[in-house]
Amino acid sequence: MVERFLRYSLERERKICVVLLSGGAMKKTNLQVTSLDADGAGFTARLPGRKRDVHLSTADVLTAAYARGDQGELE
Repeated sequence: MVERFLRYSLERERKICVVLLSGGAMKKTNLQVTSLDADGAGFTARLPGRKRDVHLSTADVLTAAYARGDQGELE
């Protein structure tokens, strides 16, 4: 299910809400996926307040959902 939301964000250029596990703590954040690794082990995302994209591991994503105000409708 996480991969589906990552692809959704990449293909539609929309933000998604994710819960990340980093350093033993959970963190909820909105992000926009800018690229996926070919092997699916990681992805590059734009986080709010950052000037550069960051690379994250797919294994660190505990869950993903539509960002607030997005219902996932096709336009």
